[in-house]
Amino acid sequence: MSQSADTDLRLEFEVLAKRAGVVIPEDRVEAVFAGYKDLKRMTALLRQPRTAASEPSNTYSLSLLMKGV
Repeated sequence: MSQSADTDLRLEFEVLAKRAGVVIPEDRVEAVFAGYKDLKRMTALLRQPRTAASEPSNTYSLSLLMKGV
C-alpha cells in the first residue's frame, strides 16, 4: 500500500472510531489499525463481480461420489 493510501486509511480509521465513540488504548491502536486494514482488503474482495462459476455447487450426485469407492 502506498504511503498516501495508508495515510488516508489511517485518517478514515480515526474518524470512524471517533464517530462511533470508540476509545482505543494507545498501546493497541496499531494492532486495531492493522486489523482494520485487513478487513478493508477482504471487503474489497467480496465486492468483485462474480459469475455463477465462482459459487460452490449445492447439489451432489451419490453415483458420482461412489465411483471412487
